[in-house]
Amino acid sequence: MPVNKHGLRLDPDFTEDLVGFALESFLTLFTFPRRRFSIEPFSRVEERRLGADARLDSDIRGFRPFYMQFKRPFAFLDASSSKVVKERKKLGARVEPHSLFFDLRRKQPHHNDFQHNILYDLRNELTKTGMGDAAYVCPLFLDRSAYRWHLQWSGLRSWLTFRHWRPWDLEEVLIRENGRSLRFDNVPILAEHVTIPPHKKVQEANHRYSFDESGSDVCFHSPARLPELSVSLAKFLTKLSYGFLEGGEKLNFENASQFLKRLIVAVDGDRGNYQVSTRPERDDPIGDWLAWGDYLQREYEIQQYALVQWEY
Repeated sequence: MPVNKHGLRLDPDFTEDLVGFALESFLTLFTFPRRRFSIEPFSRVEERRLGADARLDSDIRGFRPFYMQFKRPFAFLDASSSKVVKERKKLGARVEPHSLFFDLRRKQPHHNDFQHNILYDLRNELTKTGMGDAAYVCPLFLDRSAYRWHLQWSGLRSWLTFRHWRPWDLEEVLIRENGRSLRFDNVPILAEHVTIPPHKKVQEANHRYSFDESGSDVCFHSPARLPELSVSLAKFLTKLSYGFLEGGEKLNFENASQFLKRLIVAVDGDRGNYQVSTRPERDDPIGDWLAWGDYLQREYEIQQYALVQWEY
């Protein structure tokens, strides 16, 4: 874990791609055979695993999209003279033993808006319709070996051993309230990742979110203290999935195309950066969603996932 001596800053020794890969590998292990439910990466690059040519309308009963922008944490020790620590102290936020933070991504020359604002617009449209959510996702570890250890042992070992790892037994552990809720807080490693929703739009990328070692007491460096903004990834997924298995809001073959067009308008506005096909001969709403997910991943490194309920 490298230390920047000029500001008593601690730098992580892993990349954002590693966070995404680790969580994707972990989340896609969640399968509930009796409920015909899974969590899936939802982009064109996944079409071979999900189905040939992305023709999935006969297999998917319904889905609820959500978006994650993976971050890696940096930290300033409490004795640092950095702006982050100074502002947190003035706001009355905790700084001991260190303050974790991540920066917003800068706008690329060919982009019309900041990645942060794209994530904000996605979340705004999804949450007001009850159809999904979007957030930054950041581990609470700075050291790659510690992160790997917790993934393997605090996470996988804890729940893979339930009754010798039979997927249907996992349903009994995680599904509660007569099928209305999935309790992801029973999976320890998910509590070691903080989710922070983009709370406002920005006019520049010179901003940071900071938080304490538990992932709480969030500040936005403007500055503003937003102590209730963050939740663990476990709570994020639990809230996201509420009601999904018992007839709650979800997209299907009949309404998926219309909602996608609405989402694209909310995110892309009249800029026309992304065009969904409207050809009469094309009747592939799931394929259009996968293409949209691929676009967000390539252009903004925003990952599209979905809770999926299957027919079989």
